[in-house]
Amino acid sequence: WKRVVSVRLSVQGSMEFIYTPQQIAGYKGFQRKVKVGNWSEDQELEEARLKDFLWKRERGLLKCTQQEQRFATALQSTTVFTRHDDGFVHFGDIIMLFNQATDGCLACDLHDKLNDVNFAAQTTWYTEPCARTTFEVVRYEGRGDKRDAIFEYDDDVLHFSQKFRLRCHVAMTEQEIYLSSHPKTPSAFSKVSRNQEVVMSSVVNWNTVWEAQCLDPQYRMEMEGQPVLANAPTALLHCATNQLMASDNFKYHNDFGSEYEIFCKTYADGQRGAMGCRDKRGLGEQNRWCFVNKMPSMDDSAAAGSLPQSRGGKSQGTVGFVDEPREDEAGGDYEGGGYRDEPPRSQYD
Repeated sequence: WKRVVSVRLSVQGSMEFIYTPQQIAGYKGFQRKVKVGNWSEDQELEEARLKDFLWKRERGLLKCTQQEQRFATALQSTTVFTRHDDGFVHFGDIIMLFNQATDGCLACDLHDKLNDVNFAAQTTWYTEPCARTTFEVVRYEGRGDKRDAIFEYDDDVLHFSQKFRLRCHVAMTEQEIYLSSHPKTPSAFSKVSRNQEVVMSSVVNWNTVWEAQCLDPQYRMEMEGQPVLANAPTALLHCATNQLMASDNFKYHNDFGSEYEIFCKTYADGQRGAMGCRDKRGLGEQNRWCFVNKMPSMDDSAAAGSLPQSRGGKSQGTVGFVDEPREDEAGGDYEGGGYRDEPPRSQYD
């Protein structure tokens, strides 16, 4: 019995000195070929990791493969489309929605899930048409308000004060996901700016209904029922909360880089009242959006002289805004597609 115990103690004592002081301290530099420590267990562990890697690679479960598939789906090239080349926005058009304050376009990120039914939406610097930056204009067929009974819209043109929805592109997902917003609560608000949150939602209800409005509040009533011009600034009103959609330089970091947050808040571009001058010039550039249903060609750019310039004098590329209002020949100030001294005449042609 004593001999068996002494043998066991000798074996245990010899096993203690197999590990080097570096390995005891946690050093992992020795490979299994050195035959130091638990080299047999390390060899089995490497073989198990290799088998697990090959199994995940065959089934596309690797993190790098999933990210590649995600980027390939979200950034696949698409085109903006319009049914009629008349300069107006039509239902069924595939459009891009540009913001003047951020010089970016509306984008969705369906892999950034906020909850079970809501997904993240931002304005991105990537202004080329792709699956995450193009949307479909859908007519609202539900019950409206009293103003909807005044006008009878028999055509497929989007009009001011007419309700519509923005649906995510079918190249991104076949599920019906719409641009949505909901009232601000202590537990539901935008992450950075703490304003009313704007998301992409799979629940189709009144929160997904929007309305196009004229930028100048002085002529907003006169412009009701007039067609909405493409490639011209306009305001988007959320019907459920009566707040205008906006975007500002609030950085929102995700897998696509540093983008800008989108939310609902009404910005008033005001000035001090003076004798003979109006108190309001219109809405702030955060609330100014532009429907783009046709990309400008080289012929259009040559005919116009040059591409629009963004802030700082740099060309924005595909489309852009002219930030500073220009002066008319008669001296009237130009603001958002129309003059502040009279309603925009192009809407009444």
